[in-house]
Amino acid sequence: MANAQHQGLSATLAQTVRLAGFEPSDFEITEGAPEGLRGIGLPDRLLTVRRRSTGHRQLYATVPGSPWLFNAFADLTAGRFGQPS
Repeated sequence: MANAQHQGLSATLAQTVRLAGFEPSDFEITEGAPEGLRGIGLPDRLLTVRRRSTGHRQLYATVPGSPWLFNAFADLTAGRFGQPS
């Protein structure tokens, strides 16, 4: 994923995290498949979102047309990352 595109996704995710009541600095985003999962056929355009304070991780495919942002917001508001602090 190009750096500018990654920065755009990160900014969009930060706004979504804030909208859900969380502090964006408590989250980290990395691109690509996690180390242990690279050989199992995951999409190339993959984001890992991790909440630092809880350690919870969630993977989102960011291929065109994917509802990754909707899914991330749903996960945040459903408590998958814990409660906002």
